[in-house]
Amino acid sequence: MHNSERVCMERKFQSVGVTLSPQMVGKLDHLANVRGVSRSEAIRVSLELGVPLLNLGIALNGQRALTILEHTQLALSLLVERQYPEDSDELIRAAMRNVREHHA
Repeated sequence: MHNSERVCMERKFQSVGVTLSPQMVGKLDHLANVRGVSRSEAIRVSLELGVPLLNLGIALNGQRALTILEHTQLALSLLVERQYPEDSDELIRAAMRNVREHHA
């Protein structure tokens, strides 16, 4: 990394010290590994998702939220497949396109 790039990075981010339990460090490292990012990037992503929810007073139970999302998706898929089978594949393609455009 060139000096100018390092200065640019330092202006973009500020260093913050945090003490975590060994279990949380393990979870953080696992997340970073799975996503192919640094530990710092994994922390940034986690905070970008979590802080807005906490500011809204929302405490999210991840397992419950994922169960609700999965159940809702399956129920909607079943309804579409039964009532509008000709539109089913196009809806899946549109959903995947939206994921790439908005959640990559």
